[in-house]
Amino acid sequence: MECVICRNGTTSAGFDTLSFEKNGHLVVIRNVPGEVCDNCGHFYIDSVAALALQKKAKKAISDGADLEILQYS
Repeated sequence: MECVICRNGTTSAGFDTLSFEKNGHLVVIRNVPGEVCDNCGHFYIDSVAALALQKKAKKAISDGADLEILQYS
């Protein structure tokens, strides 16, 4: 697809690391699948991945982690 940010690149399958911060808690999730723009590097995820990320981050925070580094799987 055409990148909606730079409008000059196209996206292809790739992986990225995303982080979430809430009330002093930091959750980092590595190897998240998505689409990456070949021009600007903007990373896109689909709704399935977004829900999985949200669930993992909420669980880590509710378990009391101040810093949690997870693998997307």
